[in-house]
Amino acid sequence: MLKGKVWAYSAPERRPSKRQKDLADIMRLIETHPDLVKILPPDLRKKLSQKP
Repeated sequence: MLKGKVWAYSAPERRPSKRQKDLADIMRLIETHPDLVKILPPDLRKKLSQKP
C-alpha cells in the first residue's frame, strides 16, 4: 500500500488536493509502522522529516 501511495503522490498529473491526501496517508502509515521509512524515496523522507 505504501508503494502505491508514494507512486500516487509522485504523479505530477495528479490533482494537488489528491496529492495532499496521499501525503497524509503516507504520514499515517509511517506513524503506525516506523520501519517503513527506509523504503521511502530520499526526497520524500526528507520532506516528512522537516518540522512545520
